[in-house]
Amino acid sequence: MPDRPGPGPVGPPQPDPALALDALGDRSGPADAAQPPAAGPPAPAAAEPTPEDAVQVVRDYYAAIDRGDYARAYALWSDGGRASDRTLEQFAQGFADTVSVEVEVMAPGPVDAGAGQRHIEVPVALTATHRDGGRHRFVGAYTLRRAVVDGATPEQRAWRIGSADLREVRP
Repeated sequence: MPDRPGPGPVGPPQPDPALALDALGDRSGPADAAQPPAAGPPAPAAAEPTPEDAVQVVRDYYAAIDRGDYARAYALWSDGGRASDRTLEQFAQGFADTVSVEVEVMAPGPVDAGAGQRHIEVPVALTATHRDGGRHRFVGAYTLRRAVVDGATPEQRAWRIGSADLREVRP
């Protein structure tokens, strides 16, 4: 606002000597100095889990079983293991006779959408070796799920085993 009435200066605006040019040629000065510096680029959103991440969950599951870390394997089931329909103790007891397990994980199916969730099927073939030396072969698939709703925790957004459909293959 001018300090006195009237048409004001005539002609093109004159640069204010109190303002300087920054490295990009933009004017900066005392008014800009009071403003905080602009924040850097926004932080990238957390990457969405991929089908490969679902395959890795199945690999991690069997790696945990193979080394006897049943608590870790149990935790890879949805709902903190409850989706296995067993308690941790029952789950671990189910592997009491297992000495080792080898798994072949096949290419996953497509990601399917559900109400607030995503699902993916991961086919497997595995061989479990028991204490008596017996080897049992199974084929089937795991269905993994994850939440995609606003407010879901990182744990809920991660792929977790929702169900398993495995059948023993008899020679």
